[in-house]
Amino acid sequence: MSLIKKGNPLYSVLYLKCPRCHEGDLFCDKNPWHFKHFFDMPERCPVCGQKFTLETGFYYGAMYVSYAITIAENVAVFVALSVFNAFSIPLFFAIDIPFLFLTVPYVFRISRAIWINFFVKYVPPEQREKLT
Repeated sequence: MSLIKKGNPLYSVLYLKCPRCHEGDLFCDKNPWHFKHFFDMPERCPVCGQKFTLETGFYYGAMYVSYAITIAENVAVFVALSVFNAFSIPLFFAIDIPFLFLTVPYVFRISRAIWINFFVKYVPPEQREKLT
């Protein structure tokens, strides 16, 4: 049971689900660390038929979201080191660089999920049936 209910955009973002129906998966492989299928997204949602690439180059905007998330990660590492009074440039880089490399696959996917949620809104099942 999840704390976030369907209908909330956070549900779609955190569970990497279709923004329209919150049921279909945004990515073909659920594991973001399977690098062979890292980028693979279905053309359409298998449940509601929502097109995932709204136009050519649609996900270029997700790079800005990814940048913001990466900056937030950098700030979090900096604050954590500062709180423990252990900040030094070499230690910062020794912790931050591996942390960023480990989170790249998930940041990539969550950035795309956030980006598509800006443009595609949730439609409840009873209204979805009327649209098709």
